[in-house]
Amino acid sequence: MNISEIREPYNMPKTEKTARGLGKLAKKPTAAATKTTDAASARKALPRHSFETRQKALLIFKNGGSYKSCAKTLNIPIYTARDWHRSFLIGTFRAEHGARQQSYTPEQKAEVLRLRREEGKSYNAISQLTKVNRATVLQWIHKDNAERAEAARVQAGETAPVEFDVEDSGVMTPTA
Repeated sequence: MNISEIREPYNMPKTEKTARGLGKLAKKPTAAATKTTDAASARKALPRHSFETRQKALLIFKNGGSYKSCAKTLNIPIYTARDWHRSFLIGTFRAEHGARQQSYTPEQKAEVLRLRREEGKSYNAISQLTKVNRATVLQWIHKDNAERAEAARVQAGETAPVEFDVEDSGVMTPTA
């Protein structure tokens, strides 16, 4: 007779081994626990609010608006608006870019994309020429490539994504 035959009739909980070799009761995750972790991961996946949204909230607060009206107007969580309103009341609410955050002009972005498309420059070369962070250059180019692929797909009336070939120069051309 093995242990599983003994355990089943008495409905004893199963144990699992731990690092010390001692038995520990194995617990199945409850539905509430999985919902909590799913909600937490979904919350982390949400983007932070833009500076424009924060500036609009600041304007609402300066005009005497409540956090509830702010949340409804800007379509943000009420708890976020409440926290922002509390910060506003004590004078610590910031609606501007941080001191270390860099913002670029549309002209700089256009120049980065032009250098990649027309001259086939590398990410590092573009970063050095334009003084734009390499990660930002990479992000802009990838986003532009995806938008161009989508536009080509829509223009062709296709439902499948269009694939691009990257030539040695770094210029993307649609495949037939």
